[in-house]
Amino acid sequence: MNRISTLAVAGAAALTLVGPAMAEDTTLRVCASTKDAPFSEKDGTGFENEIAKVLAVEMGARLDLVMIDKDAIYLVRDGIEKNLCDVLIGVDAGDERLLTTKPYYRSGYALVTRQDRNFQGDTWQAIDQDGFDTFSYRLHSPAETILKYTGRYEYNLIYQASLTNFEDRRNKYTQVPAGRVVSEVSAGNADLAIVFAPEAARYVRDSREPLRMTLITNEIERSDGVIIPLQYSQSVGIAKTRPELVEPIQKALDAGRDKIDAILKQEGIPVLPLS
Repeated sequence: MNRISTLAVAGAAALTLVGPAMAEDTTLRVCASTKDAPFSEKDGTGFENEIAKVLAVEMGARLDLVMIDKDAIYLVRDGIEKNLCDVLIGVDAGDERLLTTKPYYRSGYALVTRQDRNFQGDTWQAIDQDGFDTFSYRLHSPAETILKYTGRYEYNLIYQASLTNFEDRRNKYTQVPAGRVVSEVSAGNADLAIVFAPEAARYVRDSREPLRMTLITNEIERSDGVIIPLQYSQSVGIAKTRPELVEPIQKALDAGRDKIDAILKQEGIPVLPLS
Protein backbone atom coordinates (compact mmCIF):
# COMPACT_ATOMS: atom_id res chain seq x y z
CA MET A 1 0.00 0.00 0.00
CA ASN A 2 1.23 3.50 -0.84
CA ARG A 3 -0.48 6.39 0.82
CA ILE A 4 0.16 9.23 -1.60
CA SER A 5 -1.27 12.24 0.15
CA THR A 6 -4.11 13.72 2.08
CA LEU A 7 -5.78 16.13 -0.28
CA ALA A 8 -7.84 19.24 0.31
CA VAL A 9 -10.65 18.86 -2.19
CA ALA A 10 -11.54 22.21 -3.72
CA GLY A 11 -9.81 23.98 -0.86
CA ALA A 12 -12.82 24.43 1.38
CA ALA A 13 -13.01 20.75 2.27
CA ALA A 14 -9.70 20.99 4.13
CA LEU A 15 -11.21 23.41 6.63
CA THR A 16 -13.28 22.59 9.67
CA LEU A 17 -16.83 23.29 8.55
CA VAL A 18 -19.00 24.06 11.56
CA GLY A 19 -22.42 22.48 11.51
CA PRO A 20 -25.00 21.01 13.87
CA ALA A 21 -24.43 17.38 12.96
CA MET A 22 -21.02 16.72 14.52
CA ALA A 23 -18.43 18.18 16.83
CA GLU A 24 -16.29 21.00 15.47
CA ASP A 25 -13.08 18.96 15.50
CA THR A 26 -14.53 15.93 13.70
CA THR A 27 -12.63 14.65 10.67
CA LEU A 28 -14.29 12.55 7.98
CA ARG A 29 -11.59 10.17 6.75
CA VAL A 30 -12.43 8.92 3.26
CA CYS A 31 -10.19 6.62 1.23
CA ALA A 32 -10.10 7.00 -2.55
CA SER A 33 -8.04 5.47 -5.34
CA THR A 34 -5.60 7.35 -7.56
CA LYS A 35 -6.50 4.90 -10.35
CA ASP A 36 -10.28 4.89 -10.47
CA ALA A 37 -11.44 7.52 -12.97
CA PRO A 38 -14.15 8.75 -13.23
CA PHE A 39 -14.91 7.97 -9.58
CA SER A 40 -11.60 9.26 -8.23
CA GLU A 41 -8.32 10.49 -9.68
CA LYS A 42 -4.91 11.20 -8.19
CA ASP A 43 -5.48 14.97 -8.11
CA GLY A 44 -8.52 14.49 -5.88
CA THR A 45 -11.09 15.02 -8.62
CA GLY A 46 -13.80 12.51 -9.50
CA PHE A 47 -17.51 12.46 -8.85
CA GLU A 48 -17.31 10.24 -5.76
CA ASN A 49 -14.83 12.67 -4.22
CA GLU A 50 -17.35 15.43 -4.90
CA ILE A 51 -19.95 13.39 -3.02
CA ALA A 52 -17.49 13.01 -0.13
CA LYS A 53 -17.18 16.78 -0.06
CA VAL A 54 -20.97 17.13 0.17
CA LEU A 55 -21.05 14.72 3.11
CA ALA A 56 -18.33 16.60 4.96
CA VAL A 57 -20.13 19.92 4.52
CA GLU A 58 -23.46 18.49 5.66
CA MET A 59 -21.81 16.86 8.69
CA GLY A 60 -19.90 19.98 9.66
CA ALA A 61 -16.67 17.99 9.39
CA ARG A 62 -13.21 18.40 7.91
CA LEU A 63 -12.68 16.12 4.91
CA ASP A 64 -9.48 14.07 5.01
CA LEU A 65 -9.33 12.50 1.55
CA VAL A 66 -6.74 9.73 1.77
CA MET A 67 -5.47 8.87 -1.70
CA ILE A 68 -4.24 5.28 -2.10
CA ASP A 69 -2.07 4.47 -5.10
CA LYS A 70 -3.83 1.21 -5.93
CA ASP A 71 -6.93 0.17 -7.80
CA ALA A 72 -10.21 0.64 -5.97
CA ILE A 73 -10.65 -3.06 -5.24
CA TYR A 74 -7.87 -2.72 -2.65
CA LEU A 75 -9.40 0.18 -0.70
CA VAL A 76 -10.97 -2.01 1.98
CA ARG A 77 -7.82 -4.04 2.57
CA ASP A 78 -5.27 -1.25 2.29
CA GLY A 79 -7.37 1.64 3.56
CA ILE A 80 -10.15 0.60 5.93
CA GLU A 81 -8.44 -2.46 7.42
CA LYS A 82 -5.18 -0.57 7.95
CA ASN A 83 -7.05 2.24 9.71
CA LEU A 84 -6.04 4.88 7.19
CA CYS A 85 -9.68 5.84 6.78
CA ASP A 86 -13.19 5.07 7.97
CA VAL A 87 -15.36 5.65 4.90
CA LEU A 88 -15.62 4.60 1.24
CA ILE A 89 -17.95 6.27 -1.23
CA GLY A 90 -19.82 4.14 -3.76
CA VAL A 91 -19.87 0.56 -2.47
CA ASP A 92 -22.52 -2.02 -3.23
CA ALA A 93 -25.37 -1.82 -0.74
CA GLY A 94 -24.98 -4.52 1.88
CA ASP A 95 -21.26 -5.12 1.24
CA GLU A 96 -20.48 -7.58 4.03
CA ARG A 97 -17.00 -6.19 4.64
CA LEU A 98 -18.45 -2.88 5.80
CA LEU A 99 -21.38 -1.19 7.44
CA THR A 100 -23.42 0.48 4.73
CA THR A 101 -25.90 3.33 4.56
CA LYS A 102 -29.17 3.22 2.72
CA PRO A 103 -28.50 3.37 -1.03
CA TYR A 104 -28.28 6.85 -2.51
CA TYR A 105 -28.49 5.80 -6.15
CA ARG A 106 -28.98 2.75 -8.33
CA SER A 107 -27.63 2.08 -11.81
CA GLY A 108 -26.46 -0.86 -13.86
CA TYR A 109 -24.48 -2.31 -16.70
CA ALA A 110 -25.05 -0.76 -20.09
CA LEU A 111 -24.44 -1.32 -23.78
CA VAL A 112 -22.59 1.55 -25.48
CA THR A 113 -22.64 1.94 -29.25
CA ARG A 114 -22.19 4.67 -31.82
CA GLN A 115 -25.52 6.26 -32.63
CA ASP A 116 -24.97 5.72 -36.34
CA ARG A 117 -24.86 1.93 -35.80
CA ASN A 118 -28.59 1.86 -34.97
CA PHE A 119 -28.21 -0.82 -32.30
CA GLN A 120 -31.53 -2.25 -31.12
CA GLY A 121 -32.28 -3.94 -27.80
CA ASP A 122 -31.88 -3.57 -24.05
CA THR A 123 -31.12 -7.11 -22.89
CA TRP A 124 -27.70 -8.70 -22.63
CA GLN A 125 -28.70 -11.21 -25.32
CA ALA A 126 -29.18 -8.27 -27.73
CA ILE A 127 -25.45 -8.07 -28.40
CA ASP A 128 -25.89 -11.11 -30.65
CA GLN A 129 -26.68 -9.08 -33.77
CA ASP A 130 -25.18 -9.08 -37.25
CA GLY A 131 -22.41 -6.54 -37.58
CA PHE A 132 -21.60 -6.45 -33.86
CA ASP A 133 -18.55 -8.65 -33.52
CA THR A 134 -15.91 -6.77 -31.50
CA PHE A 135 -16.54 -5.83 -27.88
CA SER A 136 -14.70 -3.69 -25.34
CA TYR A 137 -15.21 -4.18 -21.62
CA ARG A 138 -13.50 -4.00 -18.25
CA LEU A 139 -11.93 -7.20 -16.99
CA HIS A 140 -13.36 -9.20 -14.06
CA SER A 141 -16.90 -7.99 -14.85
CA PRO A 142 -20.20 -9.58 -15.91
CA ALA A 143 -19.31 -8.58 -19.47
CA GLU A 144 -17.10 -11.66 -19.69
CA THR A 145 -20.05 -13.89 -18.76
CA ILE A 146 -22.29 -12.14 -21.31
CA LEU A 147 -19.76 -12.77 -24.07
CA LYS A 148 -19.34 -16.41 -23.07
CA TYR A 149 -23.10 -17.00 -23.01
CA THR A 150 -23.54 -15.43 -26.45
CA GLY A 151 -20.61 -17.33 -27.96
CA ARG A 152 -18.50 -14.21 -28.51
CA TYR A 153 -15.83 -14.56 -25.83
CA GLU A 154 -13.17 -16.64 -27.61
CA TYR A 155 -13.43 -14.65 -30.84
CA ASN A 156 -12.91 -11.41 -28.89
CA LEU A 157 -9.93 -12.50 -26.75
CA ILE A 158 -7.08 -11.18 -28.90
CA TYR A 159 -8.75 -7.80 -29.36
CA GLN A 160 -9.50 -7.52 -25.64
CA ALA A 161 -5.90 -8.42 -24.74
CA SER A 162 -4.72 -5.59 -26.99
CA LEU A 163 -6.51 -3.12 -24.70
CA THR A 164 -3.97 -3.93 -21.97
CA ASN A 165 -1.08 -4.13 -24.46
CA PHE A 166 -1.08 -7.93 -24.06
CA GLU A 167 0.08 -7.55 -20.45
CA ASP A 168 0.55 -10.80 -18.56
CA ARG A 169 -2.42 -11.12 -16.17
CA ARG A 170 -0.94 -13.87 -14.03
CA ASN A 171 -0.55 -13.10 -10.31
CA LYS A 172 -1.51 -9.44 -10.62
CA TYR A 173 -4.54 -7.25 -11.11
CA THR A 174 -4.84 -5.92 -14.65
CA GLN A 175 -7.59 -3.61 -15.85
CA VAL A 176 -8.78 -1.64 -18.86
CA PRO A 177 -9.49 2.03 -18.04
CA ALA A 178 -13.16 2.92 -18.39
CA GLY A 179 -12.28 5.77 -20.75
CA ARG A 180 -10.50 3.34 -23.05
CA VAL A 181 -13.50 1.02 -23.14
CA VAL A 182 -15.69 3.86 -24.42
CA SER A 183 -13.13 5.46 -26.73
CA GLU A 184 -12.68 2.16 -28.56
CA VAL A 185 -16.35 2.38 -29.55
CA SER A 186 -16.24 6.04 -30.57
CA ALA A 187 -13.14 5.35 -32.69
CA GLY A 188 -14.83 2.42 -34.42
CA ASN A 189 -12.36 -0.17 -33.11
CA ALA A 190 -15.08 -1.91 -31.10
CA ASP A 191 -18.66 -2.36 -32.22
CA LEU A 192 -20.07 -2.26 -28.71
CA ALA A 193 -18.96 -1.77 -25.10
CA ILE A 194 -20.39 -3.61 -22.12
CA VAL A 195 -19.68 -1.50 -19.06
CA PHE A 196 -21.06 -0.32 -15.71
CA ALA A 197 -22.91 2.89 -16.60
CA PRO A 198 -21.36 5.10 -13.87
CA GLU A 199 -17.91 4.14 -15.20
CA ALA A 200 -18.83 5.07 -18.76
CA ALA A 201 -21.21 8.02 -18.42
CA ARG A 202 -18.64 10.83 -18.44
CA TYR A 203 -16.93 9.48 -21.54
CA VAL A 204 -20.20 8.92 -23.38
CA ARG A 205 -21.23 12.47 -22.49
CA ASP A 206 -17.97 13.99 -23.71
CA SER A 207 -17.45 11.90 -26.85
CA ARG A 208 -17.16 13.89 -30.08
CA GLU A 209 -18.70 10.93 -31.87
CA PRO A 210 -22.36 10.70 -30.75
CA LEU A 211 -22.82 7.56 -28.65
CA ARG A 212 -25.83 5.72 -27.29
CA MET A 213 -25.83 4.15 -23.83
CA THR A 214 -28.60 1.65 -23.07
CA LEU A 215 -29.06 0.15 -19.61
CA ILE A 216 -29.39 -3.63 -19.63
CA THR A 217 -32.81 -4.54 -18.26
CA ASN A 218 -32.40 -8.22 -17.38
CA GLU A 219 -30.14 -10.42 -15.24
CA ILE A 220 -27.91 -13.33 -16.18
CA GLU A 221 -28.91 -16.80 -15.04
CA ARG A 222 -25.87 -19.04 -15.18
CA SER A 223 -26.11 -22.67 -16.23
CA ASP A 224 -25.82 -23.67 -12.56
CA GLY A 225 -28.81 -21.51 -11.64
CA VAL A 226 -26.81 -18.71 -10.02
CA ILE A 227 -28.20 -15.26 -10.81
CA ILE A 228 -25.71 -12.53 -11.76
CA PRO A 229 -27.35 -9.14 -11.24
CA LEU A 230 -26.61 -6.36 -13.70
CA GLN A 231 -28.12 -3.54 -11.63
CA TYR A 232 -26.66 -2.36 -8.33
CA SER A 233 -27.59 0.03 -5.53
CA GLN A 234 -24.72 2.18 -4.29
CA SER A 235 -24.16 3.15 -0.66
CA VAL A 236 -21.54 4.73 1.56
CA GLY A 237 -19.37 2.10 3.26
CA ILE A 238 -18.21 2.58 6.85
CA ALA A 239 -15.60 0.64 8.82
CA LYS A 240 -17.16 -1.86 11.21
CA THR A 241 -15.00 -0.34 13.94
CA ARG A 242 -16.82 3.01 13.52
CA PRO A 243 -20.55 2.22 13.89
CA GLU A 244 -21.11 5.65 15.44
CA LEU A 245 -20.56 7.18 11.98
CA VAL A 246 -23.49 5.42 10.32
CA GLU A 247 -26.23 7.71 11.63
CA PRO A 248 -24.52 11.08 10.96
CA ILE A 249 -23.45 9.96 7.49
CA GLN A 250 -26.99 8.80 6.72
CA LYS A 251 -28.33 12.16 7.88
CA ALA A 252 -25.76 13.92 5.70
CA LEU A 253 -26.80 11.83 2.69
CA ASP A 254 -30.42 12.76 3.29
CA ALA A 255 -29.65 16.45 3.79
CA GLY A 256 -27.40 16.56 0.73
CA ARG A 257 -29.78 14.60 -1.50
CA ASP A 258 -30.32 17.39 -4.02
CA LYS A 259 -26.59 18.17 -4.27
CA ILE A 260 -25.73 14.50 -4.79
CA ASP A 261 -28.44 14.10 -7.43
CA ALA A 262 -27.01 17.14 -9.21
CA ILE A 263 -23.53 15.57 -9.22
CA LEU A 264 -24.89 12.35 -10.72
CA LYS A 265 -26.87 14.29 -13.33
CA GLN A 266 -23.87 16.38 -14.29
CA GLU A 267 -21.84 13.18 -14.70
CA GLY A 268 -24.50 11.84 -17.06
CA ILE A 269 -25.18 8.70 -15.02
CA PRO A 270 -28.51 7.00 -15.82
CA VAL A 271 -30.17 6.19 -12.52
CA LEU A 272 -32.88 3.69 -11.68
CA PRO A 273 -35.56 3.89 -8.97
CA LEU A 274 -34.35 2.82 -5.55
CA SER A 275 -36.37 -0.19 -4.44
